Amino acid sequence: MAMKATSTTLNLGTNMASAPAKPAGLVLAGGASRRMGRDKARLPIKGKALCAIMAETLRAAGCDPVLISGPGGIKDMYPGQGPLAGIHAAFDHLGKAEAMVIVPVDMPALSAQSLKALIEANGEVVLYAGQSLPLKLANVTHIRQRLEAILSEKGGDWSIRNFVRGLKARPLDAAGISARELVNLNTPDDVKTLEKAHEA
Repeated sequence: MAMKATSTTLNLGTNMASAPAKPAGLVLAGGASRRMGRDKARLPIKGKALCAIMAETLRAAGCDPVLISGPGGIKDMYPGQGPLAGIHAAFDHLGKAEAMVIVPVDMPALSAQSLKALIEANGEVVLYAGQSLPLKLANVTHIRQRLEAILSEKGGDWSIRNFVRGLKARPLDAAGISARELVNLNTPDDVKTLEKAHEA
């Protein structure tokens, strides 16, 4: 009986070792929210803060850990240089994750299924065609180096689009998902439009 128990333990250990590492998730919540007039990360949508909604969507897609960039979360090493600085800072917190899935804080209609499509697609850089976010990045040295190079340029183009242009990105066809999923909430009117869509 003891031999059987030992054999079972070894098999379980082998299965666990062969399981692929989950990707990390990152919510970019460090924006100034000027057009919204208040902190978007704390903005309630159907009784739940936007930041919490986006973090839950990442977890539902299989991301672990889920990180937050912005006040109360990971601090930028290049403050004032936009979302790219948040992505750069998060790379030091990925642990053993082989990739990071990045979402903005203000895209509450985005589904876990749409994020899973990014996760499952081959490629070091994967995004939906015509979109900067959501974005999957592999946890590899040359991507970190490109982030550092761009952010080190004073007065440079610190946009995600510029960053991605210098990499071999794989764009996925967004035709298969609802256009509503990729809409950002930038103003109070955007919130009203979303709430009306929920009521319809």
